[in-house]
Formats: sequence, structure tokens, C-alpha cells
Amino acid sequence: MSKIKNNDNEKNRIELIPQGNSPSRVETSISQFNQPLSDLLIHVGLPTENVLQPIEERRKVIFSLESALEILPLEKREKAYYLSKFTVAITVGLFDGALAFLWDETIRALRALVVKFDLEYFFSVASEFAPRYKKLHQEKDLEAISDYDLLEIIRRIGLINDVNFKRLEHVNYFRNHASSAHPNENEVSGIDMLSFLENCLKFAITAEPDISVVNLKRLLDNVRKNEIPEGDYESIGRDISKQPQERIDDLLLTIFGFYCTPDQDQFVLNNIEGLAPQIWNSSTDDSKYKLGAKFGKYRVNGDVERRKSTQKFLEIVDGLEFKDEDSLAAELIEKLENLKSVHFEWYNFYNEYTHAKSIDRSLSSRGIPNAARKLFVKVICICYAGNGMGYKEGVDERALQYYIKFIKFFKVNETVDFLRLFSDSEFVTDLNKTNPDQRIRNVAKRLKKSTSDVHINKALDIIIDFPKKGLENVPNESKYRRAMKFVNYDS
Repeated sequence: MSKIKNNDNEKNRIELIPQGNSPSRVETSISQFNQPLSDLLIHVGLPTENVLQPIEERRKVIFSLESALEILPLEKREKAYYLSKFTVAITVGLFDGALAFLWDETIRALRALVVKFDLEYFFSVASEFAPRYKKLHQEKDLEAISDYDLLEIIRRIGLINDVNFKRLEHVNYFRNHASSAHPNENEVSGIDMLSFLENCLKFAITAEPDISVVNLKRLLDNVRKNEIPEGDYESIGRDISKQPQERIDDLLLTIFGFYCTPDQDQFVLNNIEGLAPQIWNSSTDDSKYKLGAKFGKYRVNGDVERRKSTQKFLEIVDGLEFKDEDSLAAELIEKLENLKSVHFEWYNFYNEYTHAKSIDRSLSSRGIPNAARKLFVKVICICYAGNGMGYKEGVDERALQYYIKFIKFFKVNETVDFLRLFSDSEFVTDLNKTNPDQRIRNVAKRLKKSTSDVHINKALDIIIDFPKKGLENVPNESKYRRAMKFVNYDS
């Protein structure tokens, strides 16, 4: 039996979790909090209405708490002070505070998982995901990674899968819009809190990477620490090709980063030169263009050693066609990645403007560089659609003029890129909300003016007329798939 009591007066004790399983006793002990707290608030002149969650909602959590905590081993439970704070906050009726305690521990657990896995690889992927993270290297630098970006990067690495990413993203959404972390008037129910607790415990606080990710870590360790026999390259390449596509692309950019590191050990360079063609052949053109764009950036910046390393890498993988002599593409890609990262943060509708304005300055009269085209279409459409949150509907109104201007640049190839975005989980993540849904339909209507191609227009019409708030299901529509089979513009 756990008690909070007055040591001078045993009769005045308040039982939080009474002995036995009597619902009436639990309800009685919870309800004893209300009047003393109400009296205190009234005494100091503070509001008492709509401050605490109803007792029936608290009871739902308390009755199921023991079962939910079975996810956490006893030896970890004994040190879980955040769960004590969570439970007290729930019992008092401050669900917003309980959610903040839970989410803070979830982020700490995910950072610890990154450190345990491979910090160097994480920051390599992070720097490509959002170039503003390029100068981060140490464990303490993890605090500079936004919560959403942390979730997205560890999903790409494979420390959590796509489904569990969505579960934790859902908790993060409520943490931002219904917890004490930010001012709000939103509420969560007892069932919501139980779901958040179970998801955070199971998929973050006690999470372990699956075997495919462990094997990838071993490969990275071997590349950096051991000479890999030449005869192993092909079999390693076959195993890599079975990884998710995003992970393969990130691996390509990571080993390229190792290859361009000044004063790199020769055996590491040899390992990469042997593995690079295998990984290159399994990578997407997007990642190849992104890598090729770095040549122009290094050339313009006078970074001779990295420019030479990029040239040699592209020669080894037979990828010189992806080399971009102009730094514009690399510069634009960095700015787009930073804009996308800011979009998914809290208060995005105040912070996107400076990035959008900077992108506008980077565009030349020649239009969108091919190496940056797909990313440009994706990021601009995501930001134009907004996330549907807050009174601004998740759209930076000052940046909106630029997004509209950029969408007017879209021609046939950009329209095809737009159509293919509906298979991108990051693009469709907010399309279940009314305003993002309508904005993307408006983009489709606008793009019908960019081409007379019957198949493209059929696909656009399907998007325009699709059932409301269901655009994430467009790729499952048979008519859409049939139309897309005949769409064969440059990729």
C-alpha cells in the first residue's frame, strides 16, 4: 500500500492506491483530491473550472495502470521516476502534465537508443535530412535535433518501423497540442492517456532494433575498423539490396561522406570503393543526383580534396552522368531540406518564411535544377498544404506567396513528380485533415493547365474527385494505377 499522509495525524492520510481491488475505494481516494485543491485555488484567487480532468477519466487510467506497466521490467520500473510523476499527475487530474512527463522520457529513451546504436551514422543521416544539423557530432548535440526530426531520422535508420513511427508521431502531436508543453485548450481522455503510455513504453522506452538494422551497424563498423575481403563485396551488396529503399539511399550518402573525409585511412577507402558499386546499383536516382550535386558545391567553394574524392567516387560507380557542375542544385537541396525540417516543428507557420524567401533567391531564370526537382515539388507541396493545425491551419501565411509562385513553375515533369508523391508516407501524413486535403486538390486543379496528356489528366481528375479526406488512399485506386502506368516522363 502506497500512501501520502500527515505524520502527525494518522487519521488524515489519503490513500492513492488502496489495498485490494475495490473500484469504490479507488474512486473515493481519487475524489478526495478535488475539494482540498479547489479550496486552495479559490483561496489564492485562481480559476477552478476546467482545470482538472473528470474523475471518471482518471479512473480509466488508474484501473488499467498496473496492466500497462507490465511492459516495463521491474528493475527499470523501480527507477522510473517519470512514471511516478505521470501517475500522480493522472490521479490529480492534470493529464496535460502527465503527457509532458511521458514524452520527455520517451525522447530521452530514443536518444539513448541512438547512442547505443551508432551515433556517427545517425548524424550522417541527420545532416542529409536537414543540413542545419551538419555540425553536430557528439551525444550532447542530440538535444539540438527537434522531436519530429528525431523520430523521422530513427525511422529512416530502422530503429523504429513505419507503423510505430506513426504511433509515436501521434503522441508527439498531442504533446504539442494538448500537453502543458505549450499553451492550449485541448483535452485528452483517459483512454488516450493509456494508449500514449503503452505506445511510448513499448515502442520507445523498451525498444530494441530488429536484426536487419543490427546487421547494418555491423557492416558500418567493419567498413570503419576492418579490411573487408574483396570476395565479400557481392554478397554484402545482395544483403544491402534487401533493406528498405530509404535505408539504402542513406547508406550510400553515409559511405560517400566517409570517403570524402580528409585523411581517411586507406583501408576504409578500399572498403568503400569495393562496396560503393553494389550500393549505388540499389539506390534511387534521387540520392544519386543529390550526391552528384555535391561536386559543384565543392568546386565552387574551392574544396579541392572533397571535389577530387567526389570525382573519383562517381568514376568508381560509373555515375558521372549524375555530376552537377553548378553549385545551385546542392545549395537548393540544402535549403529545401531545412524548410521541410522547420515545417514539421512546432510553430512552423511562423518560421517557414525566411527559408521560402531564401529558396526564391536561389532559383535562377533557368528554373528548377533537375537534381533538386523531385525534392522541390515534394517540399513546396507539403508546405503549401500545411498541417491543418492551429488558427493558421499550419500554413505560414507570409511564405504562402512564395509557395504559390513556386507551384506556378511546375511543368509536365513536376506534375508527374506531384502525382507520384501520393505513395510517399511523409507527403500524405496530414492529408486526412480538411484544409491540407483541399489545398492539394487545388494544386491538382492548377496542374491540369500544365499539360494536355490524357493519362496525366486522368490521374489528376482522380485526385480532384477522390472521396473527402482520403487522399492518402489514392495509390490504392485501380483507376489511378492504370493511368500512372502510361505516365513515362523523365524521372
